[in-house]
Amino acid sequence: MNCLICAGTAERINCKGAWEERDCPSCGRYRVADALVLTLMEQGQIFDVGKTREWLANRRRIECVPCIEVEEALLIL
Repeated sequence: MNCLICAGTAERINCKGAWEERDCPSCGRYRVADALVLTLMEQGQIFDVGKTREWLANRRRIECVPCIEVEEALLIL
């Protein structure tokens, strides 16, 4: 499975709800809302790797597994 942020190799984690969860050696563990994944695919967009990793690092101070939803993606794309 691939990382949704950097496209590197990542482990897919089974989780409940409308989320895709990954554990990437470079980006760490995170969740992305299914709706966001579909939106990115439809629009042919990708995450800014540096900004997203920085955002994830900051969010990990608050929650163990950061969750990226559409609203957060607008700030880090």
